[in-house]
Amino acid sequence: MVDGPKNLVELLAQLKHREITDIVGVVGPLGAWGSEIPGRTHNLMFTLEPWRYEGGAIQDRKLTIRGAVSEATRRSSLMRVKAFDVVRIRAQVADENAFGTPQGELVDIVAVMYDGDADLTSRAEALGRPVRVNDDRFGLFTLDRRVNWFETTATWISNEVVLRLSMSGCDNVERLIALAHALWNSQAKWDQAVRACAVTSLLDLKNENWLADDEEEVTAEEFFDRITPQGIVLYQTGRFEFSCHDDDMFGGHDIEVIGNLFDGAHSADIQ
Repeated sequence: MVDGPKNLVELLAQLKHREITDIVGVVGPLGAWGSEIPGRTHNLMFTLEPWRYEGGAIQDRKLTIRGAVSEATRRSSLMRVKAFDVVRIRAQVADENAFGTPQGELVDIVAVMYDGDADLTSRAEALGRPVRVNDDRFGLFTLDRRVNWFETTATWISNEVVLRLSMSGCDNVERLIALAHALWNSQAKWDQAVRACAVTSLLDLKNENWLADDEEEVTAEEFFDRITPQGIVLYQTGRFEFSCHDDDMFGGHDIEVIGNLFDGAHSADIQ
């Protein structure tokens, strides 16, 4: 469900009538962050995954916690509530709601780095361990749980790039590694295609809107040669996103080229 203002207001009204209960859980990979909630200031959010009502069974469905707190509490909580720590809180929770996953209104953070639940502590330790996959060609990929992708560095033509394999909707990293091999097996072809797509999409924008004082128009050949791939994200559908350095043609904004291994590079924009 969409986390829109109307749904959020309805949820907050619903949570007001829920019983305050004690919960223990493992903070999700994003840790804690500030948020905007209509009509409230100094809001705090984090997820618990997994979690349980104190004394109840462990639940693997993500529980999203949000709450209006003082500015001092928000600042301290952003520093104290860390990814994969076990916390004990008091909250009002709606297991079933318009968002489709459990949602809670924070009442109080009772303890961080809570050591009173051995099962959740064991789960937190397992989640906190690095997940790595080795490949003969690319070496060691490491999972970044915050964005759910495996990451490594690799050489593209003659430049070092960051290669990321998105696990969004994917349960088999080997499929993504195979796609990376296919991309690298035709580096010259794809490097040309990415550069040509950027030229087609952005050359006129450069010359019409981004010329510095006394700067001459950039030719297609110059544009083609000046961009430098520096990051690549691959998805299980074959989609790729190339992030390229702009050689200051757009004031240092990255150029992103999007395409698919099965039908080519098809769009580019500045970020």
